[in-house]
Amino acid sequence: MTTMSALPMSPEPSPESRMPRADPADSLFKDLVVSDPDRIKKTGTSWWASVIGHTVGILLVVLVPILWPTQSPGHPDYIRALIYNPPPPPPPPLPKGSAMLEKQEPAKPVTPDTEPDTPKFTADIPKEDPLKHEAREKETEQAGSPNGSDIGVPEGMPEGVEGGVVGGVPGGVLGGVIGGTGDGVVMDYDQGPKPIRITQPKYPPEAFVKKIEGTVEVEIVIDSTGHVSQARVLRSIPALDRAALDTVKQWVFSPAIKGGRPVATIANAPVTFRIF
Repeated sequence: MTTMSALPMSPEPSPESRMPRADPADSLFKDLVVSDPDRIKKTGTSWWASVIGHTVGILLVVLVPILWPTQSPGHPDYIRALIYNPPPPPPPPLPKGSAMLEKQEPAKPVTPDTEPDTPKFTADIPKEDPLKHEAREKETEQAGSPNGSDIGVPEGMPEGVEGGVVGGVPGGVLGGVIGGTGDGVVMDYDQGPKPIRITQPKYPPEAFVKKIEGTVEVEIVIDSTGHVSQARVLRSIPALDRAALDTVKQWVFSPAIKGGRPVATIANAPVTFRIF
């Protein structure tokens, strides 16, 4: 046989226990029961109206002085009051038996010294020395001649001509050079003559047939134009002398130069005859 153990049965809950328990916080606000819902709506609307009104008021306070500035009031006229000092009280009477006060003499005016003070540390003004006259040299007598010309030079000579140069010789020509000889022959030239055209001699027929050969030495005078003006035989070959003289007279030279000017000179010209 099986036995069953009985379990204790819980008692049934009472009706009071079935009701929900009240929250303790609810008991704190049980007196704050709102009984007028319309009043709640009116309070919210008033709050928004207050915010908007304050905002508009602040904007007006800020913007009105900026947009419509007002002129500052002028300075009011100040009222000047004239203040009069009361007259001084009369001096007290002198005590009996007191001696009379001596009258004070008026102060004498002080006259300033008219002499100016000499400034100190003033540099002394240097005194200029008087100009001294320079000693002039004694004038020397100028050289000249009673028969001279007014446009002459002291180094000239009585026989000179106007336009000449100092150092010339009487009888010279204008434009000449010192030491020149005119048309004469000059041997101490600066630059000797140079040949420009030299022709070959023509062999005489008689000397050619006889087969005569040799060199004829001729002295020639070359003038200032470069041509042979004179010629003479220094070493002769009778059959060839005439042909040699005729040949040298055809020669042309660049004249000799003396002092930058062409001059006449003398030269030796050998003329050679040879049968080939």
